[in-house]
Amino acid sequence: MSPKEKNASPKTGRVPRLDKRIARALNHPLRTEIIAILNDRCASPREMADILGEELSNVSYHTKELLKLECIEVVDREQVRGALKTRYRATTKMLLDTPDWERLDKTVRTGISINAVNEVTHRAFDAVEAGTFDRRTDRTVITLKMDVDDQGWLDANEALRITYERLGEIEVEAATRKAEGAPTFRMTASLLGYESPTGEES
Repeated sequence: MSPKEKNASPKTGRVPRLDKRIARALNHPLRTEIIAILNDRCASPREMADILGEELSNVSYHTKELLKLECIEVVDREQVRGALKTRYRATTKMLLDTPDWERLDKTVRTGISINAVNEVTHRAFDAVEAGTFDRRTDRTVITLKMDVDDQGWLDANEALRITYERLGEIEVEAATRKAEGAPTFRMTASLLGYESPTGEES
């Protein structure tokens, strides 16, 4: 084996249907954190263990499980001081379609939602703390509290889905300009649509 092997056929960008295995992966806090890191960068289990403050053996185990679930893929392998260093990246953007979501137990759905909201808040907090959240004066922060009927609920969620799909297109367009020499930077966009507690007025 050569000192460094690269994956010649990356699968990044696939949107798999949610099944029980993927649900278990997303419902585990450490696996969710690993996916979040690998959506931002390529990293080895050792690097992720240092970032997360977790035992290497624990991170390595869950990384291998995510690899089996095809949530991540190997980017390269490199011999470092006699040991094989393997770096990974996320391969999927998880799209939880309604039919798949409805088949999950409520406890599983709640676990996935808690991890998703935690990631949203952690990313925003990190950006505020780093000073990047308000670095650009044209950044966007929007929260709407609306009264809707069932049709309005469906229409609002469809609008969020359309926005999600457009953001994916924008990312591809930016990657094309990057290949032509345009500088890029990391941006986070969070989309949430949910029913508010009964009686909430403000």
